[in-house]
Amino acid sequence: MIKMQEYSNGGGGDDGGGGGGPADLAKLQSIMHSIEIACSSIQMHVNPAAAEATILGLCQSPQPYKACQFILENSQVANARFQAAAAIRDAAMREWSFLTADEKKSLIGFCLCFVMQHASSPEGYVQAKISSVAAQLMKRGWLDFTSSDKEAFFSQVHQAVLGIHGVDTQFIGINFLESLSVDSSLQVSEFSPSTSSAMGLPREFHEQCRISLELDYLKTFYCWARDAALSVTKQIIESDAAASEVKACTAALRLLHQILNWDFQFDTSGRKISINVFSAGVRTETSSSKRSECIIVQPGPAWCDALISSGHIVWLLNLYSALRQKFSSEGYWLDCPIAVSARKLIVQLCSLTGTVFPS
Repeated sequence: MIKMQEYSNGGGGDDGGGGGGPADLAKLQSIMHSIEIACSSIQMHVNPAAAEATILGLCQSPQPYKACQFILENSQVANARFQAAAAIRDAAMREWSFLTADEKKSLIGFCLCFVMQHASSPEGYVQAKISSVAAQLMKRGWLDFTSSDKEAFFSQVHQAVLGIHGVDTQFIGINFLESLSVDSSLQVSEFSPSTSSAMGLPREFHEQCRISLELDYLKTFYCWARDAALSVTKQIIESDAAASEVKACTAALRLLHQILNWDFQFDTSGRKISINVFSAGVRTETSSSKRSECIIVQPGPAWCDALISSGHIVWLLNLYSALRQKFSSEGYWLDCPIAVSARKLIVQLCSLTGTVFPS
């Protein structure tokens, strides 16, 4: 097993994981080989304690970024690449205050470029991990980075979401925004105070990040996801083999729905209210087992152009109708991901209220 200090190869500079000469290259190859063997040993249940210690050594070593980048770029073992991405995250979080501004941006840029360049990879869980690492590092540096720094990152993501580089890259761009903004519990993920213990940062840091995202970026992300979904609608409706487009559209619809679950703070005096849809007494005879709850969505007047006047609600209803007509003969269509995501978004848009509507 290679000792912890032997994983250290310096910061996350622009030279990536290539090393500076034959000796450096041999060292990087040796590190990669040891991680690959450890990952294979764990899968085969062969000496798992030693294998886990090897992987832990990579995560805990000082500045293992070049070694991790080398593994990501060269290893043929998916789990080794997954562990390398995790090690970048752990080391960067631990060493953040010691990294230079260029090193911080370089690490995020590397992760973003990597997932974009390997958008067609069949190993989705590795791609999702690297995207998540980029999002977590973005959150960690949110208050450190200038507006121009963030715009440089988001310009790259925006091009991907628009589909300029293909539908697979489009999905990766949407997935990154989802990693940055929301999680499966329909609350803020990287921008939630609930992540403070994982990052070791005070609640105030997370609140500042959260406010910044809501005021400066959240509506922009919504519009990007909306436009991404619109861009692939025709292919989905007219083609019988549009799997990549369906995947991208489903991800975009899911992101739209989750953004609308944001706990908007800047047009109301309190938090989002959860009410019973029958509480007004219209359906008093309905049994309690059939009652349901809806979330009141109050994003404020600044969202009127994105949600009301853009016409995308009509587009969404037409899309759902077209999907139903096209796949009505298929017994599974109600439960297919794109239909589920469309229905959830329709219900969420029905919950809009407040000053988002013009008087």
